[in-house]
Amino acid sequence: MFCGAVAGRQPEPMIDPNKPKSRRRWHLLRRITLLLMRLGVTSEMVAVIGMILGILAGVAFMATGEINHPRYAWGIGILLCLLRAIAIRLDSKLQPTSARQSREDEFYNELPERVSDAVTLLGFGFASDSSPWLGLAAALSAIFSAYIRSLASARLGGRRPTGVVFMTRTHRLLLLSAASALILAGITTGIPGSDIPEITLWMVISGCLFTVCLRWFSLRGIKV
Repeated sequence: MFCGAVAGRQPEPMIDPNKPKSRRRWHLLRRITLLLMRLGVTSEMVAVIGMILGILAGVAFMATGEINHPRYAWGIGILLCLLRAIAIRLDSKLQPTSARQSREDEFYNELPERVSDAVTLLGFGFASDSSPWLGLAAALSAIFSAYIRSLASARLGGRRPTGVVFMTRTHRLLLLSAASALILAGITTGIPGSDIPEITLWMVISGCLFTVCLRWFSLRGIKV
């Protein structure tokens, strides 16, 4: 009898521990998006807020080389970068579909992002132990990468290009946040003339240029 009960028992399905967490995160973001839509918040508003956050993050990074207690400025820069990353995600959820999106909508969504990218990276270039020239190069690389993405989107009829992409806006913000966290923790490279801010900017430049190459090959119909 016991054997029959055991034999008739159905095996329990295996539970993926990562799936509930991803679902919870998705539901939370969806609820926030629906709440913002009920309040009348548009993607343009979120884009402008993200631009302000990016500008303030650049100012905070720049202040690390000017004030007596730069730890506070590094911490504020981390917080502002993470908030802007959240704003980017919400902006993408609030954007209308490509068929309904007008040129004016694209302008108000693209311009704040470009300004924010430039000021954040330029500010990081003027940070303590950083390089203004590398900050300028990183800002130009990010803008050029966004230009190629817009060109590819225009070729695809408004749809965003697909494929593996490195050093997107969110990637750059997370990289700057991680580098700032390492600086706050007192971690150094141990290599003279190779400080964490400079290495971070080199990573941004190389990642953006690699992304530009991938997108250019995609535009030319070359498979890599």
